[in-house]
Amino acid sequence: MEIDILKKAGLTESQAKGYMALIENGEKSPAELSGLISETRTNTYAIVDKLEKLGLAKKKDNTNKAIYIAAHPSAIETLAEKRRKIVTRNEQEIVRNLSTLIDIYYEHNESPGIRTLQGVDGIKKAYKDILNENKDNYLLRTTADTPSLGDEFMQDFIKKRVQLGINTYALTHDTEIARQHIRDNKDEEWLFDRHTLPNNTYTAPVEINVYGDKVALIAFGETQMATIINSPAIAEAMKQVLMLVGDLIGKNDPTKKSNLLNS
Repeated sequence: MEIDILKKAGLTESQAKGYMALIENGEKSPAELSGLISETRTNTYAIVDKLEKLGLAKKKDNTNKAIYIAAHPSAIETLAEKRRKIVTRNEQEIVRNLSTLIDIYYEHNESPGIRTLQGVDGIKKAYKDILNENKDNYLLRTTADTPSLGDEFMQDFIKKRVQLGINTYALTHDTEIARQHIRDNKDEEWLFDRHTLPNNTYTAPVEINVYGDKVALIAFGETQMATIINSPAIAEAMKQVLMLVGDLIGKNDPTKKSNLLNS
């Protein structure tokens, strides 16, 4: 049972047997220890060297030959904690870079790739993907109630989008917030080319973003999630649909000049 516990802390079976042998038999040289754990002397030297680096064994000073003693078992807890931090750090690194690996995968596969991201955190990841793609965005905004992503998050998103030079060609409803942004010249400052839809013409609780070879369908309301489709054909189709809508708006209202078709 002790060996299994030590293995769960990250030791190999040979290292676990070496540590237990030092605990049960006291100080030993690698040569003496090799007979106790049925390992060659060469392997045993490597084992005690590793145990020393892990803080589980100590080399006695003032001796003519290498003698090792076991460290207190509390060192196992310290070792387990270090390994937990490493695993957590690696997991975070994987999550941060997973989208890059997925993009590479889909570049070399014909079928469209689909990622589903759940909850508010998933929606935030979809917005971050727009930044990572660094391509102009074609947007259809919903009037449905949206979950709070936090003013800080959205301000940071807009700031980074502008810094990257990402233009947004948007179809939105004629809301008071939209009018305020137009009056304050925020649209121009934020590289936001807005075209307003007749009120209540698009009420589905899903925002559509088309950028590069991707389409992000961001669902609000009761279902909070984002689906990212990586497909050049689908992205081009959705882009053309939004461009056509924008062009129709421009034709129906001579005061508006649609840039969607010219972008």
